[in-house]
Amino acid sequence: MRREIVLGSLLLGAASGLRSQLGLATLVVRSDPSLPQILRRPWTRRLLVVAAAGELVGDKLPNTPSRLTPIGISSRLVLGGLVAALFAKTRQGPGPAAAAVGGASALASAKVGHDVRAWVAQYAPDPAVAVVEDALALGLSAAGASR
Repeated sequence: MRREIVLGSLLLGAASGLRSQLGLATLVVRSDPSLPQILRRPWTRRLLVVAAAGELVGDKLPNTPSRLTPIGISSRLVLGGLVAALFAKTRQGPGPAAAAVGGASALASAKVGHDVRAWVAQYAPDPAVAVVEDALALGLSAAGASR
């Protein structure tokens, strides 16, 4: 697998581990012609952007469950793998191998992000820490999608 595909898959997976919807929304907004037709439709792009924005807001709510719950971690694994496989498709690379990289990266960043956020939140307000984490996730997804 080419280095650009590995790196893009790694970054998009990591973004998905921090904010599950963000990697996919970022990739789809780029509207690469090699993406499946359903993901290039304007209403699909809008729906995915709204879902990602909703997650950014919902993450700040006090009753939001941990990303490490079974549903939280499994959705990150699936979406990290999916976005990496789609990214590889846009670069004519191997989807299954990229999916493995993206899924593993999503799992690792979900755990590390959770632990770092919990630790930093002891010293700073959690909403401020969450906004910094949002910015990191946005940067990772933009960097990954542009590889």
